[in-house]
Amino acid sequence: MRIYAVLAEIEKLLFLFLKSYIWGQYISSPLFLCISNRLFANSPHGHGPPLRAPSFTIHKSVFMSVTIAPIGESLPPYLASKSYSKIVLLADTHTRKLCYPLVKPFLPKHELIVVPPGEQHKNLTTCEQIWGAMTDAQLDRHALMLNLGGGVIGDMGGFCAATYKRGIDFLQIPTTLLSQVDASVGGKLGIDFQGFKNHLGVFTQPKNVLIDASFLQTLPYVELRSGFGEIIKHCLIADAAKW
Repeated sequence: MRIYAVLAEIEKLLFLFLKSYIWGQYISSPLFLCISNRLFANSPHGHGPPLRAPSFTIHKSVFMSVTIAPIGESLPPYLASKSYSKIVLLADTHTRKLCYPLVKPFLPKHELIVVPPGEQHKNLTTCEQIWGAMTDAQLDRHALMLNLGGGVIGDMGGFCAATYKRGIDFLQIPTTLLSQVDASVGGKLGIDFQGFKNHLGVFTQPKNVLIDASFLQTLPYVELRSGFGEIIKHCLIADAAKW
């Protein structure tokens, strides 16, 4: 009950964050409703009726698109509107086990690349493995890459996609709250190098960011708290009114 109450109280902050952070355009707060619904509707600790929110797409500019919806409603229409030569999905061992089964039913034939999880693997060595797997799969410049994971997968997978054959299309499918509200937005891509965080990288926008709150059910509470901490931080540093 206490966790649910805390999340409910923080809805207003999440709304302000989304309103101000995703480039200033007004939106309502269905993401929080989706989060609450997914987290508590089937939880033995849930309280109150499930919260529901509509699916919607936020088009902020010609450079950026964010879709908040169940993955089964967002991914198939996007793929149907394109003609990619091949599709590759990048996951780490955690998202391969917990999140990939939620995405796989909505994918056509594709290649799967799995890497170790964690910031310690966000480096050139892992990138070489990814680029090697992409090369072995004979991906051309008309291929698509799906990055299924948190900030590490999004940063590194996007970087690999943006540099492979001078750049191929990619989608971000963030699976942590932190990556859904921060890391996947803005085209920030990169890897660590010689002890420096995000020392090598580029800014390249994904073709779409597909946010599905059901992935949050796979997270421990500490990861959710980390995401809400980022939301609070952005409200705190924005201005007094936001805080």
